[in-house]
Amino acid sequence: MNLIVEKKHFDGLSGALEDILGKGLYPTTYATDHATAANLHWHSEEVFAYMIQGTTYFLDGDGQKHPVEAGDLVIVPARTLHAEGDIDEPVVMLIGLREALPMDRFLMVREPSELQN
Repeated sequence: MNLIVEKKHFDGLSGALEDILGKGLYPTTYATDHATAANLHWHSEEVFAYMIQGTTYFLDGDGQKHPVEAGDLVIVPARTLHAEGDIDEPVVMLIGLREALPMDRFLMVREPSELQN
């Protein structure tokens, strides 16, 4: 599987929340004004990243860069290699998950070497 980027999928915070509720997801917030690009990794969970504010990019497992901006939805299927890009401005994302997880299990970053087909 690979990243799915749905450009202009929603309009504003209320549109993202409506979509999250419609999909039956559990939301949390990620906000920062600076971050260095992550290394390729994967998660056990399917992740829905709703870009509320700012711009950044995601890399897929092939190293292809996918620019994202406010209104875009990035779907990262479970066990899919990806990396979040550099952030040089305020960015706010709502993250939707299919189940509520304790903080010690929430989006654990897993190394590519742990991914078995």
